[in-house]
Amino acid sequence: MLLASKNELLTAAEAEFRLCLRLLTRMKKFLSRIECLRKDELLKHTAVLFAGMMVVNVCNLVYQMAVIRVLPGEEYALLAAFLGVLAILSYALSTLTTGLGHYSSLLRQEGRSGDVGRLLLKWLVLAGIPAFLLGAAVILFNGPVEGFLHLERAAPVIIAGAVLPALFWMPVLNGAAQGLQLFGWSSASAIAGAFFKLVLGAGFVWFLYPACGWAMLGHGVGMYISVAVFAVGLFLVLQGGMKTGQPLPSLRFYLLQSFFVLIAFAVLMNADVILVKHYLPEETGFAVAATLGRIVAFLPAAVAVAMFPKVASAGGTTAEHRKIFLRSLGYTTLCVAAAATGCLIFPRLLLRILGSREISDSMVFLTRLMALAMSASALLNVVVQFLLAQRRFKETIPVVLASLLYLLSTHFFHQEARWIAWAAVVFNTAALLGGLFAVFRTGRSAVMYTQF
Repeated sequence: MLLASKNELLTAAEAEFRLCLRLLTRMKKFLSRIECLRKDELLKHTAVLFAGMMVVNVCNLVYQMAVIRVLPGEEYALLAAFLGVLAILSYALSTLTTGLGHYSSLLRQEGRSGDVGRLLLKWLVLAGIPAFLLGAAVILFNGPVEGFLHLERAAPVIIAGAVLPALFWMPVLNGAAQGLQLFGWSSASAIAGAFFKLVLGAGFVWFLYPACGWAMLGHGVGMYISVAVFAVGLFLVLQGGMKTGQPLPSLRFYLLQSFFVLIAFAVLMNADVILVKHYLPEETGFAVAATLGRIVAFLPAAVAVAMFPKVASAGGTTAEHRKIFLRSLGYTTLCVAAAATGCLIFPRLLLRILGSREISDSMVFLTRLMALAMSASALLNVVVQFLLAQRRFKETIPVVLASLLYLLSTHFFHQEARWIAWAAVVFNTAALLGGLFAVFRTGRSAVMYTQF
């Protein structure tokens, strides 16, 4: 009996030991995974940018909620159209972000971080001169813009012209920060701009006068605040950096090629509200539906920003580049799925939260269509940024073709707003599929090349 009890005690002790050993093994694996995530720069930088962009998106959402509640439908549709114009210009000018980010990253890889300051100063001057000239031209000759958008006053156009210098400088500063991977300063700049846009833009329309121009004035001041924060951050980081005196890289050919790609992507992502305002000026509900649907594309944008400098290459795709792209696409897909699901299942609730006063079945349907279109556009953004970082311009031809077909189709078929929304879904998806085919074909050939 005594021997049996001893054996039972030994067996129980052995079982407890094995259980503790399994728990320790699992804990070790868990800690190992946490350590891998901590060392994952893509995830770490994405988290920094995502946290900043969440604050920015909340500020922008509250801004939209505030102005929707106060502005008449016609004024909000006009505001959405102007913000769409600025967004397309911003994406076209993000060519500068792409170029500065690409070459700043290469300079950093070559140990020439001090030369980034020289490159930055040069392009601030080169971008500033045409910005001031174009802004002055828009202010002085505002008639054509007024006619295109069916305006009866010049104030919104004048404010848009005054915003142009900030619109040109922002991508230059953003590109240098992206190439140096200063994502903390990027987030701080975006948060400061969004906060002042909210406080001033919403404050103006609530307490001064409910008009599009006052909302745009707050938006413009926020942009200049963002530029100022960016400039201070880059000055502090680059101050005292060693300059080599070697010639700076030429960006002109890279920028020229990138421009057509990014303007095409901008059309696919932002042209819908402008097209509806031009062809169907009486359709005011579409602007609200498009604003809600566009949240799907804004939320995961941080992933593409964090990915770009990590896959920048003077030519050639490596297996590591392809791995980073796949992870970026995966993270973006998760964000898009969560945001799009909310828009597809609860459109009425979200429209009510946004501040829409009259929610028709047509507006609900348009919201769902725009959520689908922006889902494809968010994924397309990752593809476009990867191809531009890799200097694979030929593979971006499907994006350019899709944007041209999008504009052509809406020219002939624009009798209803849903037709324009359907065109956005179809051509964003077509561009995404064409871009993915190009990336995976490039990735396979690059991996085969590295194996030789």
